[in-house]
Amino acid sequence: MSQTARLLLVIGLFWFTQYVYVPYTTPFLLAQKVSADFVGLVVGFYGAIPFFTRLFVGIFSDKIGYYKPMIIVGCASAAVASIIRLYLPTGMGFLIANIISGFSSSMWMCFILFHTKTLTKENLQKGMGYVLAACNGGILLGFFASATLYEHFGMFLMCLLSVSGGTISTIISLSLKEPPNNNINPPKVSELLHVAYNKRLWFFSVIGMIQQGILMGTAMSFSNEVAHSLGASAWQIGIMTMTMTASYTASNLLSSTHTAIKIGPGILMTLSQICMALYCVLMVTVDSVYALIPIQILLGTTGGFVFSWCSAEALSQIESYRRSTALGIFQSMFAIGMTAVPIVAGYLFAQTSSLNSAFFFQALLAIAGALATAIYYARRRHHKRTAK
Repeated sequence: MSQTARLLLVIGLFWFTQYVYVPYTTPFLLAQKVSADFVGLVVGFYGAIPFFTRLFVGIFSDKIGYYKPMIIVGCASAAVASIIRLYLPTGMGFLIANIISGFSSSMWMCFILFHTKTLTKENLQKGMGYVLAACNGGILLGFFASATLYEHFGMFLMCLLSVSGGTISTIISLSLKEPPNNNINPPKVSELLHVAYNKRLWFFSVIGMIQQGILMGTAMSFSNEVAHSLGASAWQIGIMTMTMTASYTASNLLSSTHTAIKIGPGILMTLSQICMALYCVLMVTVDSVYALIPIQILLGTTGGFVFSWCSAEALSQIESYRRSTALGIFQSMFAIGMTAVPIVAGYLFAQTSSLNSAFFFQALLAIAGALATAIYYARRRHHKRTAK
């Protein structure tokens, strides 16, 4: 097996480990009489830890010039998190485990940079597409496992599969061979932090923050509660999640095609975020479980385009030796969204006893992101014309 194939396999297994239990976490905790706002806290804390740690991981990676050690730590700690879920299957246990899972996700940038550090700017979008496709392929596999097994075996087996996936990915990651670091003069921290002056990086970090926040606050949590309130069975919730993830994976790959690159990120990202807003509205207006399933395609397809383009656009002007630090900033920012949006959505749900307020809030966020994206690319086209 080639080095690239092994890395993509590790990526798939890592995200399988992180998400195989996710589709049923919210219904599982709510069934134990855990309050909706605490469930929002549990889901949100998964993004809180990466917010505080990813920048430091990025700086450390750029300083040492290696990514393999962080890949190993990420896979191993993901397995440890689900061991805690096995032995403490309560709201507090899941909160502690999600904090550790958040730490694991802090290492995600190292998986990306291990694959893309030798790519040129022209090939960066394609490289991002493959890595994100492997990521979401692993998530899809996890959702398929949970959809087919949860109803009969419950959360215990989901966590056991998570431990197994993390263990296997750790073992395979040990076999990865990283090229030696030829940089005998590591960059100073002040040089690495200079990326903080890049306005392009910050803009796409905010757009990524909105997209990831909505994804975590809907498909990964409260969309499942919508289905549950309509009487959906475990397998129907699983089909919903798999449909979203499969379309998300496909859109990651499509974003790197010649046609998508020719259309450009301005049009695709703007339209995609409008569709994300439409998704949020439709989720709380339809009254059939079977109608909810095709709606997942709307979020998956559009969300994949937004995040893939955001990742590439954020790094496109960053020198290779500072990409890890820049990616640390980018991922810390979208970790804010993954934390804040589910917490606010959970709070609105708890205060109003209605999921409508939680989903309409997220629809407004998506519209704000679409407007900001349209204005950004319109101004960029204007500057290019006036510069000629």
